[in-house]
Amino acid sequence: MHKGQTVTMSRDALDNYGAKWAGVELIVTHVATKYMPAKEFFAQGKPDGYHPGYDETGGKLYDLKRKDTDEALGMSLYDWELQAA
Repeated sequence: MHKGQTVTMSRDALDNYGAKWAGVELIVTHVATKYMPAKEFFAQGKPDGYHPGYDETGGKLYDLKRKDTDEALGMSLYDWELQAA
């Protein structure tokens, strides 16, 4: 998945976050493949490719927003938690 792509939550993610997310289209706003401590991450203006919550065992980590409201999600999701819409 890439920045700007429309996605939905996978069945595994729906099991974790609830059925209210079923069919909700999300847009990828940030893709992380490397860890950076939170203090440094925010001080540098959230640089592309980095995230304080990134864990290499989970694959890429995505920040998202709702397509219908443009509201940012309060959580980040990994590859296995998303599917192309």
